[in-house]
Amino acid sequence: MADRLDVLCIDSDGRLLVAELKRGEAVDTTELQALKYAAYCSTLTTAEVVEEYSRYQNVSREAVIGHAPALQDGEPGSVRIRLLAGRFGPAVTSVVLWLGELGLDIGCVELRARRLSETHAVLTTRQILPPPEAKDYLVRRRRRETLEDEKKEASGRRRNSVTVINEHGSVETGTEICLNLASFSDDHRSALTAEIGKDPRYGKATWTGRGSHNALRWELDEKNYSPSGLVWQMLEALGFSPSGIAGPGHWTLPSGKSLWEEALALSDAGQIGDPGAAADADGVALD
Repeated sequence: MADRLDVLCIDSDGRLLVAELKRGEAVDTTELQALKYAAYCSTLTTAEVVEEYSRYQNVSREAVIGHAPALQDGEPGSVRIRLLAGRFGPAVTSVVLWLGELGLDIGCVELRARRLSETHAVLTTRQILPPPEAKDYLVRRRRRETLEDEKKEASGRRRNSVTVINEHGSVETGTEICLNLASFSDDHRSALTAEIGKDPRYGKATWTGRGSHNALRWELDEKNYSPSGLVWQMLEALGFSPSGIAGPGHWTLPSGKSLWEEALALSDAGQIGDPGAAADADGVALD
């Protein structure tokens, strides 16, 4: 890059974090600069991350993998952003709040440096955004929004995929279905692949033959979910902020068809919409 980012970190889960440092008050374009760096870092491959880290820190590749085992079999996860400065004005915090609402992992950290003596100083930090006490609230709100979206879709005019499949009896109760990893974005697929590598049950579920909200029984915890709800649960547990999940397109039957493709083949033309289009338009998935 023509100019360099301030600090690039990698956590033990293999996720990159771009830190943008400012002396005094953060200028109005601070978040824009950080977004530019984060966009660049999102294109880095595992090989590039490991090579740069080992070269800069003068450690072996094995040491890097030891710090972030998730990189052994997957790509870096979604990039996080932290802005660090002495003060933050509303021009910056309003944008950070908005980006957080959209699901981007971004925050503001206030720094204070104090001299204790001629030879000693102390640096203190305070997280401004998102407020630490708001984390649980944000998670609950996203979960509630997902449930509300599912309820809206269930009462809508379109018949959902689970309903169509159950009406035709085309999938037998007890049928094992698997995650369609190819249907996920790169960062989601990387994280899911790593978990499946640890425990194959992570990517498997059983068809229950029940209604939309209980159609799948996850092999990992033996609980029932909707196709969208289970994908949401997986991604949220991996640290993502999922939204607009088109669940039936993410699950594959033994025949190789997704649940959505199976329902579409059974349904009259136009009764089942494209899952991606539905998620884009409504933020809901066709379960």
